[in-house]
Amino acid sequence: MSQRNFQNERYSEENAGSGSTRKSAASAKPKSKAAASVTVKSAKKTPEQRKAAQKQAQKAARDEQRRLDRKYYTPDTDRYKFLRKLWWGCLVGAVASTALSWLTRGIEPAMISMIFMVLAYALIIGAFYVDLSKIRKERTAYQERMIKLEAEQAKAEKAAARAERLSQGKEKGSGKNASRNPKAIEKAKAEKAAEEQAATEPAAEQAEAKSEDKAE
Repeated sequence: MSQRNFQNERYSEENAGSGSTRKSAASAKPKSKAAASVTVKSAKKTPEQRKAAQKQAQKAARDEQRRLDRKYYTPDTDRYKFLRKLWWGCLVGAVASTALSWLTRGIEPAMISMIFMVLAYALIIGAFYVDLSKIRKERTAYQERMIKLEAEQAKAEKAAARAERLSQGKEKGSGKNASRNPKAIEKAKAEKAAEEQAATEPAAEQAEAKSEDKAE
């Protein structure tokens, strides 16, 4: 074991306590709290994002409504047919009342022309009411009914396809299991032995017949 040199200045009484150790680089780094660098984004959307999402949802709803109108625009109910006739009647009556109001403008009393004009406005308002309220409700109910019917048909088709796949899988599985069944294997061996015996019997009979001919 080496001994300290008493002549070294580091061990002299004058320099006693003056030395110090160098701090490591790790201790020189500023200490930070745990997960201080992790940033959590706010779940709230900005007004611009909310407005953009709302516009996108409205556009999707309009596209879906256009698709339904193209596909299911004319209900097949008697009520819808009656409402369409009523709407056409209001329009035709409004046109006729307007024409009569213009034709009776120079006829006395002047109240006749005004009555026809008021009747024309009333029929136009009635046509708008029938179209925008009654017919629209009937068309919406028809579209909802057809959407429900489409969903039921798609569900039935999916169930039928699934049942078909399961039946096919069971048939394949039964074939595989039959090949592994010992009874099926024994049965197959017995059938094969019977076929071989049936094939060898004619050959044996022919050999016996030839031997008898030679003996004669």
